[in-house]
Amino acid sequence: MNVKNKLMEYFPAFGHKNFRLFWWGQLVSLIGTWMQNTALSWLVYDITGNRFYVGLMNAVQFTPVLLFTLYAGVIIEKYPKRRLILLTQGLQAVGAFALFLLMFTNSIKFGYILIIMFCIGIAQSLDNPARQSFVVEMVEGREHLMNAIALNSAVFNGARLIGPAIAGIVLSRLGPTWCFLLNAVSFIAVLIGLIMMSMDDKPVRSEVKNPGKDILEGLKYIAKSPKLLYTFIATAIIPTFCMNFNTLVPIFTKDVLGLEAREFGILLSSLGFGALISAVSVATRGKREGAVYKQLIGSFGLSAALIAAGMVPKFYMAIIVFAICGFFMITFNTTCNTVLQLNSPDNMRGRIMSVYSFVFGGLAPVGSLYAGTAAKYLGSQYTFIISGIIGLGAFLILFKKRKELS
Repeated sequence: MNVKNKLMEYFPAFGHKNFRLFWWGQLVSLIGTWMQNTALSWLVYDITGNRFYVGLMNAVQFTPVLLFTLYAGVIIEKYPKRRLILLTQGLQAVGAFALFLLMFTNSIKFGYILIIMFCIGIAQSLDNPARQSFVVEMVEGREHLMNAIALNSAVFNGARLIGPAIAGIVLSRLGPTWCFLLNAVSFIAVLIGLIMMSMDDKPVRSEVKNPGKDILEGLKYIAKSPKLLYTFIATAIIPTFCMNFNTLVPIFTKDVLGLEAREFGILLSSLGFGALISAVSVATRGKREGAVYKQLIGSFGLSAALIAAGMVPKFYMAIIVFAICGFFMITFNTTCNTVLQLNSPDNMRGRIMSVYSFVFGGLAPVGSLYAGTAAKYLGSQYTFIISGIIGLGAFLILFKKRKELS
């Protein structure tokens, strides 16, 4: 068996041209996105010196997801997803270029950053559920869906590994300005991939008469399905309280370890390394039947690793612990995403995945404000420990309901 056939055996989603185009475009674009995320967290803490403001910036970015994402699910079902994603990716590129111009002209202010991040958040409120529900169309059905979701997670976390590491070097040598420009340019790759796709741009539904009624219909369907309902409950708790790394890691790096931008980038990259290993593992070995087991392992492992993160005093120990955090974080996230998509009817997938984006990203402002406030008054170490204890609560909910989820 040659190498190509072996790759197709482990990664059958790559057999679909449209998915390949999207995957490679996302690889380039997401590296730029993680560079920007890293630069922004460092920049805000550097210019304000206020721990709370780092959390506030992240909260402002995700507030539109909280406000608009449920309605986005109806839009996704009414219009072709590929065209919607072209629009939302283009808008995010404009936001990145605006940050570059402000830095280049020495006009950057915290208030301007908040405005731009809010606008980017509006685009993301439509972009996130559109991309999630677009996967099944790119792989033409459910047979390779779990593999495709895991590969998307792998590219996201491969970028999480590479992007912060590059950002750390660029930050220390050139400053954040060029991180924003590189991110703006990186969107070209995903836009080209979307344009090159061969597919019929047909919406799931041609007409939407009552958006409110359609949203309520989707919520009722979730409430009647234990697999969806308890997955959403766990997803509401763990990402909100246990995944605030962009808020906590810069504070942890400066205040606890006494280090600078380069080490900050390395710590975020260690998260990405663990996450990438996890995503590849799920892609090559993931089976639908083991979903509940992986949800339990992911929620417990992440919670325990967060408690450990609050106890490490040394940089190299932190690298290892954050890598473990990344591994279990993606085990949990990828499994939850797969459970939701496999149990979503085609005519409701847009709405169900919009609820997922609402829960996963829309509650992020709550998590960011929680993390920023807790870090301000208790310090980042105690915040990690408290977050881990909260995560154990989600694990116990899943463990108690494991039979209903099977």
